[in-house]
Amino acid sequence: MLTDLTYRLRALFRRQRMDDELHEELQHHLEREAEKYRSRGISPVAAIRQARLAIGGPEQVRQHCRDTRGTRFLEDLLQDLRFAVRQLQKSPGFTFTTLAVFALGIGASTAIYAFVNAALVQPLPYRDPSRLVALYEHIPVGERYHLSEFDYYAWKERNRVFTSLDVYRPDRFTLSEAVGAEEVSGAIISAAFFRTLGVAPFLGRDFRSGEDQPSTAQTVMLSYEAWQKRFGSNKNAIGSAVVLDGQPFLIIGVLPPWFHFAPVGRAEFWRPLHQLCSDNHSCFPYYGVARLNKGVSVEAAFENMSSIARQIATEYPQHNRDRSATVIPLSDAILGDIRPTLLALLSGAGLLCLIGFVNVSSLLLVRSETRRREIAVRGALGASRMRLIRQFTVEGFLLAAAGCILGMALTVCSIKFLANQIPENLLENMPYLQGVRWNTNLALFAISVSILGGLLFSAGPALYLFFSDMQKGLVEGGRTSAGRGWRRLGAGLVAVELAITVVLLVSAGLLAKSFYVLLHLDIGISSEHLALLHVSKPVSNTSVDENEDVREIELEQKVLARMKSLPGVTSVGVSRELPFGSGEGFSHLFAHFRAVGRPYVGLGEEAIDQTISVGYLEALQARLLKGRYFAETDNDSRPRVAVINRTMATLNFPGEDPIGKRIINEYDPEHPIEIVGVVDDLKDGPLDMPPTSAIYSPFNQLPTYNFYVTVRATQSEKTLLSSMVVAAHQIDPELIVDRQESMADRINNSQSAYLHRSAAWIAAGFSAIALSLGIVGLYGVVSYSVGQRTREIGVRMALGAQRSSVYQLILIEASWLAAVGIAGGIISSLGVAGFLRGMLFGVSPWDVPTLASVTIMLVAAALLASFIPARRAASINPTEALRAD
Repeated sequence: MLTDLTYRLRALFRRQRMDDELHEELQHHLEREAEKYRSRGISPVAAIRQARLAIGGPEQVRQHCRDTRGTRFLEDLLQDLRFAVRQLQKSPGFTFTTLAVFALGIGASTAIYAFVNAALVQPLPYRDPSRLVALYEHIPVGERYHLSEFDYYAWKERNRVFTSLDVYRPDRFTLSEAVGAEEVSGAIISAAFFRTLGVAPFLGRDFRSGEDQPSTAQTVMLSYEAWQKRFGSNKNAIGSAVVLDGQPFLIIGVLPPWFHFAPVGRAEFWRPLHQLCSDNHSCFPYYGVARLNKGVSVEAAFENMSSIARQIATEYPQHNRDRSATVIPLSDAILGDIRPTLLALLSGAGLLCLIGFVNVSSLLLVRSETRRREIAVRGALGASRMRLIRQFTVEGFLLAAAGCILGMALTVCSIKFLANQIPENLLENMPYLQGVRWNTNLALFAISVSILGGLLFSAGPALYLFFSDMQKGLVEGGRTSAGRGWRRLGAGLVAVELAITVVLLVSAGLLAKSFYVLLHLDIGISSEHLALLHVSKPVSNTSVDENEDVREIELEQKVLARMKSLPGVTSVGVSRELPFGSGEGFSHLFAHFRAVGRPYVGLGEEAIDQTISVGYLEALQARLLKGRYFAETDNDSRPRVAVINRTMATLNFPGEDPIGKRIINEYDPEHPIEIVGVVDDLKDGPLDMPPTSAIYSPFNQLPTYNFYVTVRATQSEKTLLSSMVVAAHQIDPELIVDRQESMADRINNSQSAYLHRSAAWIAAGFSAIALSLGIVGLYGVVSYSVGQRTREIGVRMALGAQRSSVYQLILIEASWLAAVGIAGGIISSLGVAGFLRGMLFGVSPWDVPTLASVTIMLVAAALLASFIPARRAASINPTEALRAD
């Protein structure tokens, strides 16, 4: 078998040498046979003739010997390949256009697939990730909110569907080092959190069971990045201490380099939860993650947890009446809003790729028609239909292979460009996109799409050869009649291409309009010339004394005074959190409130709970609807006061004046709060979040060492930020000053704005390319039609037809073609728009102005593409047209 394989390989790659050897052997046999006849007294010439008759024709014998080698198919294939290369070299314009269109489709679809592969295809980097689920509490405000400490332990004890259930909480710690202090990202977790995920430490050990209880020692684990950056990858870091929030923590382990947990971002330090709540019913600090028992579905887990939630609500109606459970796959929780966006973009890229395939198929159909005479001649010389089909198949796959290589090169550049457009702050919440790069999965995807393209490219010429009469290619004047059917097929392909283009244009128009509405949404503030800065003071290891609040207010007053003294500053304020928050950490701003004197059951309504200073609302230029802003006299010596937003006033005090009404925060029921003002709704949460109740409390009554400074100035905010950092350090060099940005950048780089902007821009790019390809396809079909009908048009004009009637003839044909494509596209886009519903904001999926604009644009483009062929048709000289055919 090995000898046979060696022979076949030698026959394939040393064909010329074996042919020479075969020629020598045939000559030897011919000479011996001729000698035999000469020995019988036959003349030399007659002997050679008899020898040739006995052996057979030399060429037939050679061909028979070649066939016995078993490489005939491969040899013919190589011959077809060489012929295909020569044919493509003879038509550089066609070849360049085809490769460019195909490479563009492959590059676009594979680049988008790179992000889909990283986010949706690649499994989460945990053990058996399909069995991991995320747990939330379902409350009237929404279905993905944090768990109370009581519910965590009750769910953990009563459930029958999980092998383990743990919790986590994104947080930030103050890291104290010899060079100073800084704020670092981190997470608070239950002891078995990593075991539930199925993650083992890279170095050291995991938290032990019970190590999250209050009586245990303070321990911490490091991310691999933190170990490299802060400890120089020193293995001796294990067992050393690090000071977080003024307390020493023993480093026990380092997490693997590949580990990430998107809900907490780039957490550097992971520590056990110990005890965060004094009243575990009214404290909601956690999010849950659990591992399903084998054979238990997510739906079954949801039923079990909902049943447990109902039991707890019956037992503790004051705290849990309106609280239920949400159970979803962990992958869904991590991906969040990016899944529909990526799938929509991949669909758009697929449609663009399909347009490219249709365009190339149309070009190949036209090329097949122009090569009809060549096909007929080859058939007359003995070539079978299958041999001709194989020739066109080789040409189609050669184009697909070359386009695939170019598309891969385009993909590498596109991935790098698109990855660089993701803001750094969003990458922290989407760590699975940090490693987007060219890999084997992308190569297999591109090759698979290219194979599909090669099959489609070969289908048109193959059908042409099956259903056409090759002999008519040799008949003079048969061109017009023979090409009519294939002209119709090409027109049908262009109609499909235009329909897909309409779908992409409508999708891009809806996404662009949605993004415009989002950016021009009334956010309740003026975002121009607002500079933002985070300031915090390192927490000491000493216990908090009764003067701590005074010192926190003094620090805030110093910061406000120093910022006001900067050139160009018109107003300054501080807040506990910034507007436009997003992600799971944002929900920590919520608290439960109820109106005094009103009947209620449970904890009352949830509202955003924000602490702000005097001047904050003025700096934002928030609109005061009723009452007043805060004053310096609103301090701890006076009764608690608050400003609420329009939504809370409408929901809780319909038809009433809320000024003077009192509410109670269930986390602090001993201090009723008087409402002193109502402001218009501010976007404290994500841009696309519906209006939510919000309560603003004065900083002087709830001070903290950790706050954000908001400064409004007449000068550019970006030039002001460096001065703000210097000013803060002049107050106290030990202050932690970071996260400086402008309000405009915060809005533009928010997750909701980024996802809408990216989807709109990429869809617009796809649509522009699709429109160009569609118009080129329409132009090609109309132009080919004019070429095929040259004789007909010449006869018409010879019989007296005016140029205007020729224009009308061509434009009407093109208009019908465009109308069919546009109508099909509009109908299809109505169905596709429903798929985009979840990605739209403030725009109907069937937005009439968008549909009308796309229709007008495509009609105008179609008429423009048809005008040039129509003009050429009207310029035909009847005499030359009749003589040419």
